[in-house]
Amino acid sequence: MDKDSKKRKRILEYALQQFVTVGYSKVSTSQIASDLKMSKSTFYKYFTSKEELLFAVIDDFYNLFEQEVQSIINDDRVEITEKVQLFILSVRRRFSQLHVSVVEDLRRAVPEAYAHLEERRKSIITGTLIGMFEQGARDGFFRSDIPPVIIANVLIQAMQHLEHPEVIGRLEYNFVDMFHQVFSVIMEGSLSEEGRERFRS
Repeated sequence: MDKDSKKRKRILEYALQQFVTVGYSKVSTSQIASDLKMSKSTFYKYFTSKEELLFAVIDDFYNLFEQEVQSIINDDRVEITEKVQLFILSVRRRFSQLHVSVVEDLRRAVPEAYAHLEERRKSIITGTLIGMFEQGARDGFFRSDIPPVIIANVLIQAMQHLEHPEVIGRLEYNFVDMFHQVFSVIMEGSLSEEGRERFRS
């Protein structure tokens, strides 16, 4: 990585940290440049505005996530159900830093960037899960009579529900314990007979 690429990466990483902790509206390009000990002219060499920086941060965040997803998908040593589980846990790890208040601030301040964030999120998360279930059905692992889009959305909705603090508090289980139980229930219902035998083993 050359010097310019390293500087650009450094700005992106720091901006992401600030956007998700302080909030987009409360961060200025001047403050970012100052914190990184660079002049504003140096900063503007890489990004001409805070909005341009925001879109670059979103794309960098998702590009790194896509790389992680592909490494899971392409691992031939792992069964499809374990890949789905690893993917869901990866999603939770990646998005746990995006608090509701931060996302809402972004939605109000830059609606176009919020729409871009949501578009990429749905494309990667829903698209990846649907692709996994489609492949699993072709391989005889998942039932072919259930549309993959339904299984994917049931799993996504279940995981989002488990994240809610009131749910965790009411059931007196931690997320990991509940995740494995719910994941097992959903997977058992979507597997073929052959897949169920392999899943249980």
